[in-house]
Amino acid sequence: MELKRVLAVLMRRWWLVFGLPLAVLVGTVLLSSSQPYVGTFRASVLIPTDTEETGNAERPELMVMDDFAQIVSSESFAANVASRLQPGTPGSDLSVGEIQRSLSADRRGRIGTVNVTRDDRAEALAIALAANAVLPDVVNRYMVAQGEPRATVQTIDQPSVARLNADSQTVILVVQTLVALAVGAGLAALAAALDEKLYAEDEVSAALGLPVLADVRAPRWGRAGRGWLRGQRA
Repeated sequence: MELKRVLAVLMRRWWLVFGLPLAVLVGTVLLSSSQPYVGTFRASVLIPTDTEETGNAERPELMVMDDFAQIVSSESFAANVASRLQPGTPGSDLSVGEIQRSLSADRRGRIGTVNVTRDDRAEALAIALAANAVLPDVVNRYMVAQGEPRATVQTIDQPSVARLNADSQTVILVVQTLVALAVGAGLAALAAALDEKLYAEDEVSAALGLPVLADVRAPRWGRAGRGWLRGQRA
C-alpha cells in the first residue's frame, strides 16, 4: 500500500490515531502530579566492637543493623520524631500513627536509608529532618547493649525531598505515548479494514472497474467546493 493511501486511511480516523495518545498523555501527567513526596536521608551506623565479619553468629552485635528497618518503622521511633517537631511546624499536627505510617527504611551494610512518604512536601521534609535528629539517640537506646560504648551515627546525605518515581516519569511518559500512538494507528487500520465504504476515487474505480466521471458528494467540514468534476477520461 502506498504511503499516501496509508496516511489517508489513518487520517479518516484521526480521533483514534491522536485521541488515544492524548488521553494517555493527560492521564499520565495527572497521575504523576498526584504522586506523593518522599523525604530521604542516609546515615552510617558503626556499632561498638564492630568488625568486617558482618553476619557472624558468634558476634551478635555485628548483626544489629538487620533490625534497622524495624526500628525506624516502629511506633517508638515515630513518637520520638513527633516529639522533635516544634509546634506550628509542618507535620506537628500529625498523630504518632500517621508519622509511623509515613516512615520506612532499608540498609546496605552499615549504611541505613530512611524514607518519609507524604502528600505534602513540607511535611515530608520536616519529618525527615526530625528523624535525622533523633536517629543517633534511638540507635543507641535500642540497638546497643547497656554498658557498651555508644554507636557512631553520621549523616551521609542530608534530608532532601523529591516526588515518588520522579526520575522515571519522563521515560514512562514518552514510552506510554508512543505505545498509545501505535495502538491508535492499529485501531484505525483495523477499522478501515472492516469498513466496506468507498471513500476515494481510486477505490471506486478499483471496485467497479470503471473510471470516475464526477464527484457529486456534498461539501464536508463546512468548506464549499469539496466536490469537483473530473470530466470524462480518455
